[in-house]
Amino acid sequence: MSVSFVNYSQSDTVFVNDNDLDRPISYSAKDSIFMDVDKKQVHLFGEAQVDDGEINMKAGYILIDLGKKEVFATYRYDKDSNRIELPVFKDGNEEMTAASIRYNFGTEKGYIEELAVRQDEMYLYMETAKRHKNEEIHFKKGRFTTCDLPDPHYHFQLSKAIMIPDKRIVTGPLNLYIKGVPTPLGLPFAVIPQQKERTHGILFPELVPISQYGFGFQNLGYYIPVNDRIAITPYVSLLSRGSWGARTNVQYAKIYGYTGNLDVGMQQFRLGFPTDEVNNKISVSWIHRQDAKANPYWNFSSNVNFISDNQSKNNLDPLNPDYFNNTFNSDLNVNRNFPGKPVTMGMKISVRQNSLSKNIALVSPVLNVNVSRFFPFKKWIKGTGEFSQIFSRLGITYSMEGRNQSTFGDSLLTEGDFNSIGQQFMNGFNQQMTIQTTASLFKGKIKFTPSLSYGNKINFQQIEKSYDLVSNSFISDTISKAGMAHNLSMNAQLTTVVYSYYKFVGKKKPILRHLLTPSVGIRYTPQLNNIDSVTNTLSNITYGYSPFERSVYSSTSGKTSGLLTFGVNNTFELKRKSDKDTVTGFAKTRIIDALSITGSYDFMKDSMRLSDFNFSLRIAPLPFLNIVANATLSPYNWIDSTGKTTSTYALSNGRAGRFTNTNITTTLTLTSKESREKLSTTQNAINQNWNSDYNYYALHPEYLINFEIPWKASFSHVYSIDANQQKAGIDDKDFNQIQTVVFNGDVSFTKRWKIATILNLDLQRFAITNTRLVLSRDMHCWAMSFNWTPIGFNKSFMLSIRNTSSIFNSAKFDIKKPPLFL
Repeated sequence: MSVSFVNYSQSDTVFVNDNDLDRPISYSAKDSIFMDVDKKQVHLFGEAQVDDGEINMKAGYILIDLGKKEVFATYRYDKDSNRIELPVFKDGNEEMTAASIRYNFGTEKGYIEELAVRQDEMYLYMETAKRHKNEEIHFKKGRFTTCDLPDPHYHFQLSKAIMIPDKRIVTGPLNLYIKGVPTPLGLPFAVIPQQKERTHGILFPELVPISQYGFGFQNLGYYIPVNDRIAITPYVSLLSRGSWGARTNVQYAKIYGYTGNLDVGMQQFRLGFPTDEVNNKISVSWIHRQDAKANPYWNFSSNVNFISDNQSKNNLDPLNPDYFNNTFNSDLNVNRNFPGKPVTMGMKISVRQNSLSKNIALVSPVLNVNVSRFFPFKKWIKGTGEFSQIFSRLGITYSMEGRNQSTFGDSLLTEGDFNSIGQQFMNGFNQQMTIQTTASLFKGKIKFTPSLSYGNKINFQQIEKSYDLVSNSFISDTISKAGMAHNLSMNAQLTTVVYSYYKFVGKKKPILRHLLTPSVGIRYTPQLNNIDSVTNTLSNITYGYSPFERSVYSSTSGKTSGLLTFGVNNTFELKRKSDKDTVTGFAKTRIIDALSITGSYDFMKDSMRLSDFNFSLRIAPLPFLNIVANATLSPYNWIDSTGKTTSTYALSNGRAGRFTNTNITTTLTLTSKESREKLSTTQNAINQNWNSDYNYYALHPEYLINFEIPWKASFSHVYSIDANQQKAGIDDKDFNQIQTVVFNGDVSFTKRWKIATILNLDLQRFAITNTRLVLSRDMHCWAMSFNWTPIGFNKSFMLSIRNTSSIFNSAKFDIKKPPLFL
């Protein structure tokens, strides 16, 4: 059969007939090509390349032996006797780099020296290796690591091994080497999983040298991949005083279907002598998310975080990420969509736990129906006039919720008194409908937004109050009785935007743009609900109350209100010529991001009809400076001796009013311009995951350290001043002040070492209330951090050394000290 060899360095083509090869082979070389016809050999020198359509090989020198059907490739030396153009072998997606490669096209076997293979984060070096037809590689004197350096910081020295591509590496005895120095750590054999196969394996535990339950270890696990969709990992923890814990983590996923993580565990706490108290704790965590493509109609999700004893302070983990968490929420949601229709329905079961109040709120279930805004007259009214817009843009929204809820003490759950829990269930329905439209008046200069909102609450439990002569107090009794409460609100708002421009004299012709957004509105809320009454028989005074004060949808008696609301927002921006802006030729600087004033006036109140004025200011005059201020101004007079507000206006005494509270927060961030851009990128990445991974980042701050930023410092000054409206005497302070400075910064004192700190300083007492120091070391393929909190209620420290590769994320060493002994 004719085989074509194409010399790309010349203009002609050489044909060689050989019946042993069954496909064409193309070759090329930069320096020279020598063909020995008698020996059926082709020698390629300098950037040589051979390709048969399946196998591609590049090297400094390649020998093609047609008689043996072999290709041999090796490197060249440069003028300084350095190796260059090492052979690179490609077979499909597989790529290898070696010192020399000998490959037989007939048997599809190869002999390789000094082979280097990379797969994702894994680097494998082999001194001598043989590649078989089934693509298995048998080799001796190998090195396995996740460090990408030619001389890795650490590696596992393999005596001999077999690599099955995309499956596993099976090795004989291996030892751990650090900086080329052997250590006594090793294994008689190992099975290292590859990319396409997950293998059973032990997960190393974390050492606990000291805690309130003694010393020991935690989270000794064993990873069990059941199949491509499910993986199970059981964990155990054991401490010297007899406390222990066991939990099982189940991870599951289905492509275009769902993902989930279920974690169920039990902990038993033994404090030892002299109390020998024993407490059990069961915890359940379940997160389930359904892919949007799985089902267009139904959606199920869960976010469960349940603990049986409603106590966050006890945990076998010495650092306890939930130590300061007092609430635990659990939800199971089922939603039904109706494509093409503005209707959604859903059902939810939820549990709300509070470790401070010792209460648990069980909602089983919540039913809801929501109708998103639809426009019933849009199809029939086509006009663009102001009157037509009012009806064409009229939209209606509706929502209904039904709830069955029980709030009880957590002791009922620990004691298993489910009958008492059932007796405390309350239920009802809540409906809300809003009709709203928008119209542009005076040729679009003013935006008019009227709306009408109506809602009713149906409760199946009410209260009755009576007066008890013995205790001289009112008694409330809950009775099973249905009742309905109504609420109605009519609103109308006018809004416009006013643009003002102020030109200044100067070379860059600066222009100041002022954006003024005033708004005024009217809100009327009538009193529609009946009020029950109870009489104090001793004083003969009658008090009114709402029978739904303690219902599942509580409702107060309320009063009729007629509010005139008003507000104005301002934005100032400076525009000037700039040669740096090649698009518009102008640079813009925001002088004031927002300056707003809001308030209201209630015509239905007997006194103090005018509300307080709320001021808000937000400015960022420089890229590294940000200021936010909020204040409340009371227009009413006050008594100097007590600080109490009166019902008369302050203007009657020649006063403009009083700022009852003011808060100013100033943040200054110092770093280089290049680092500020990197810092912004890092913060955006953190913000996307911070909510779900807050505890993880708090315990592992080394992942927040960016060694590409040499230094940065952030100062935050929080200043609060509140009017003292409960003065004990004339010498008491008129205002209460709080000043706090928060410093957050880090600096790299070498290329690999960085120190960071967070410090809180109370300027009133001039005392440090809390601080944290973090010392980090970038060890290339390893990371070390020392997290120390020497001052504050949560005093603790943690020394962590861990591998930065995801392959060995369980290879870690943590030494912890808890924040507090109970």
